[in-house]
Amino acid sequence: MVAAMLLSDIILGKENRFESVFRPFGADGASRTPLRPQLLSNAGHALAGWLTPTVPRCPHLGCALRWNAAEHSWDCPCHGSRFGENGELLDDPATGGLK
Repeated sequence: MVAAMLLSDIILGKENRFESVFRPFGADGASRTPLRPQLLSNAGHALAGWLTPTVPRCPHLGCALRWNAAEHSWDCPCHGSRFGENGELLDDPATGGLK
């Protein structure tokens, strides 16, 4: 409802006391986006994994897994599931091992 009033006021050129709440940029013009470099990195790796059919996928939501040489595990960058060298589930949120 507030968003509709705000849009109406913008179209009519009126002031609206809620404008600062819904403005995507702060007063200094800096973006207030929730995206952070790590999120962008994870998204890039997940997308690259979709294009590489030989990369194992997490059974939770299908993200491409990364090999963790330090711990000898397959790690999911999307939600943190981890799998052992042979595919057994080590950490949630996945509910089963790799097939």
